[in-house]
Amino acid sequence: MSIARRVQLVEDLFHQLELESAQFEQSSGLSCVSGCGKCCSYPDVEASPLEFLPWAFHLFLNGEAEKTLIQLKKNGALLV
Repeated sequence: MSIARRVQLVEDLFHQLELESAQFEQSSGLSCVSGCGKCCSYPDVEASPLEFLPWAFHLFLNGEAEKTLIQLKKNGALLV
């Protein structure tokens, strides 16, 4: 399976999760506070490598992968 196909499958999954989240919010009445963003401010929020595949592929296609890798290493944001 090509990398482009894998990226598409991950994006399709994200889209499906977005639809299901919206449906849950509508049926339960529970939702995030508009403009909050507190979830994003926790440094210990985990994400799998698969979740970064679409972004990494985008960087690769636009010739920004190497520059971004250097920047992540410089900022100490890379755990490898």
